[in-house]
Amino acid sequence: MNSPLDKIKPHVRAISAYTLAPLEAPIKINQNENPFGMPTAIKDEVLRRAAAHDWARYPEFVPASLLEKLAAYAGWRADGVMAGNGSNEMIQSVVNAIVGPGVKVVLPEPTFSVYQQVVRVAGGEIVPVSLNEDLTYNYPRLASKIVTSKADLAIICSPNNPTGCTISARDLAAILRNTDAIIVVDQAYLEIGGEDFVALLQEHQNLVILRTFSKAMAMGGLRVGYCLAAPELIREFNKAKMPYSLNFFSMTAAEIALENIHLLQPLVEKMQQERDRLFRELQNFDGWFTPVPSEANFFCVHTKIPPQELFEALHARGILIRNVSSAPMLADCVRISVGTPEENDKLLDSLREILKQR
Repeated sequence: MNSPLDKIKPHVRAISAYTLAPLEAPIKINQNENPFGMPTAIKDEVLRRAAAHDWARYPEFVPASLLEKLAAYAGWRADGVMAGNGSNEMIQSVVNAIVGPGVKVVLPEPTFSVYQQVVRVAGGEIVPVSLNEDLTYNYPRLASKIVTSKADLAIICSPNNPTGCTISARDLAAILRNTDAIIVVDQAYLEIGGEDFVALLQEHQNLVILRTFSKAMAMGGLRVGYCLAAPELIREFNKAKMPYSLNFFSMTAAEIALENIHLLQPLVEKMQQERDRLFRELQNFDGWFTPVPSEANFFCVHTKIPPQELFEALHARGILIRNVSSAPMLADCVRISVGTPEENDKLLDSLREILKQR
């Protein structure tokens, strides 16, 4: 008798799952989260409204109020917005609506590995495009590959995870004008850095923008993401999304966060200030650590200490970073998220201590 595994699609069995080692540490700067957390005033209001909700009832099938608030916040139209369980679900819904066996998808590399996973599960063919040696986008190479490969889809992360580089509105507009491929721009870190591309939606119906509440909005644990696109595309993407994927608690939290965005903005500014300080400080280690300029709340850092050795040395000191050395072009790299001032000081002190012991 054949194994049940024989029924699994071969291209699914051939890939590795997206994983994160189940490690803990007092200082967690490995997942690009907002280190300052959600303001208490917002938390209290979320709990108050959630307590008044009938938990036995399904959430709204179409979260009209949230979609209106997202549209107002983003500067787009409500019928051109889709919300769901984190931007990862938005990625999956878009890919599932477009990609099937043999469909070509252009992906810069290195970039967020979930893109490759969902494309391969869907049966798509990945067309990789390398970044420049300094880990910035190579616009001519990217634009040319989208056209010459006859791809149906390209996914561009800006700021890019894990390198922090961005694409300009001018270059993105040029790509959109010269292809009928759907261009997805993942702007998970927009509030922290990078250009806002919403104005391009009006002119280019092949543009799709993804965003999240997990980073600047300090809601990683509640999983809220949204997609901005032409209403015609949103209608199709919704067919590929599971119903009721956004629970009422997360929906409520997202609405209240948008109503109180003024309470979150100072925390974003603190992250930006700490990012700039950390970038300067990491350059003061006699070349042992070289951070790549970043518009996000993290750095890809070239290290003369083997990445896994550095990861383990910091973990032993209560600090979790991300070893990204298995990614293309990043053999000597780790990724370090921006923490609180105290966490960043501890990181810098620990790096000095590690170097002294070598």
